[in-house]
Amino acid sequence: MVWLRLALVASGLLNLHLLLQSEEVSVKIERDIVDPSVEFQTIEHFGASDCWTIEPIGKFWSEPNKRHLADLLFSLDKGIGLSCWRFNIGAGHDETIRIPYRSVESFALAEGVYDWSRCRGQRWFLMAAKARGVPYFLAFVNSPPRFLTKNGHPYCDPEVGTTNLREGAEEAFARYVADILYHFHTNPNEAERVTFNFVSPVNEPQWDWNRWGEGSAGQEGNRASNGDIKRIVKALHAEIKRRNLPTEIVVPESGDLPHMWLGREKYGGFYGRYIREFCGDHEIAPLLNFRLSYHSYWSDATHQLVPLRKRLRDEIALFPGWRLWQSEYCIMEHKRDLTMNTALLVARIIQLDLTIVGVTAWHWWLAVSIWDYKDGLLFTDWQKPGDKENIIVPKLFWAFGNFSRFIRPGMKRIYLSRNNENNLDGLLGSAFRNPKNGRVVLVYVNMRHEPVRLSLEWKGKRNAYKVDMLTPFVTSDNPEDNLRRCAPVPAFGPIEIPPRSVVTLVGE
Repeated sequence: MVWLRLALVASGLLNLHLLLQSEEVSVKIERDIVDPSVEFQTIEHFGASDCWTIEPIGKFWSEPNKRHLADLLFSLDKGIGLSCWRFNIGAGHDETIRIPYRSVESFALAEGVYDWSRCRGQRWFLMAAKARGVPYFLAFVNSPPRFLTKNGHPYCDPEVGTTNLREGAEEAFARYVADILYHFHTNPNEAERVTFNFVSPVNEPQWDWNRWGEGSAGQEGNRASNGDIKRIVKALHAEIKRRNLPTEIVVPESGDLPHMWLGREKYGGFYGRYIREFCGDHEIAPLLNFRLSYHSYWSDATHQLVPLRKRLRDEIALFPGWRLWQSEYCIMEHKRDLTMNTALLVARIIQLDLTIVGVTAWHWWLAVSIWDYKDGLLFTDWQKPGDKENIIVPKLFWAFGNFSRFIRPGMKRIYLSRNNENNLDGLLGSAFRNPKNGRVVLVYVNMRHEPVRLSLEWKGKRNAYKVDMLTPFVTSDNPEDNLRRCAPVPAFGPIEIPPRSVVTLVGE
């Protein structure tokens, strides 16, 4: 009887082993080829904007909570290590803007007269970003200051024509922007001495930005025709050069992708078709350092994801040497979503912008949102002084960190055989290499509800690009998977990418 029992147990164990073996065999192992010797675009940065909630948060929150928020945004050890911070140059509070926290005060009291103690909350986070090693800063303008607008408001109406900037005020506007850039560049307070590497003088200039009703609007904003933008760029470039500032101009911050190749007449001017209008202008192109920016809004429906980006890629290919930034995006839907649902959708868009379009920078919209909307990297329920200063961290935040923390400025995108265009509901991937230290970073986005097993084949000069082990950092539905560091795995695999996850593989 004892021998019989042992035989049955042994038989059961054998059957279990065979079952596990058969299940393992049934899980298809996908193979990717990585070739670090084949390089594409150089990454400049990943960023987010301080509009507009950072001002009251920085002004009213307690120091410990502000420091915690800054660590999450800017620290490579405690957060997601943003490598660019977008600083809004406000046009001035306007009582007719109905929605609170959608405008901020201006440094300017009048033309050439400034109060540098203003925007205290924004300045706190600017200093916090600098102190935590953020390498790049961008100043951007939604509207000229009220004293330089035709209607006295930081938004348009149908009567102002092609733009709300006063007729012939391009040089005055350039002086205003350059005054602010110069102040921070030469600030006697070293902690607040910040050089803005980039400035965006217009934002989504093809939208009308008209008031909602009689004398009211939702936020600051200003339209500008292509002719208006070129006059602004010329005046601003001349003023920046006169001040000997190292700041580069970035335009047009197109509000969507199609206007990069399509345009139309309205208000007596021409708007859009930005690539041909600016890249093809031999007088303007050098003033922009051969760089254009666009926003990925309205390009996230499944049927749009690939065709719009391929069209954009083909258009910019007509002008070799030009770089594209995706400089602002959020999902235009009500209701916060703290789950992997939104995180995966956004991570997929980042992958497509990086690999199809070939962008060199990718920015989210609001760093912190107080709204019940899908617009924040982080959220808070705080509305006013006295409210609880809570920080709500969605999975989106950590998924974005899979890119921003590890794909650092100066890294090159390298060859990865995975075709993202054919994997919108499957596994998407991209690969990068730091030419200074040889670090290799692979980022995978698994849209599936089941794991994917990967084997990697490394090509190129093996001795020059040798990677033996990869350390995974995982963001998934699991509550503990918030850029969770896992044990290193062999660089050839097999490597398991969990279901509904964003995984970064780092090889030294």
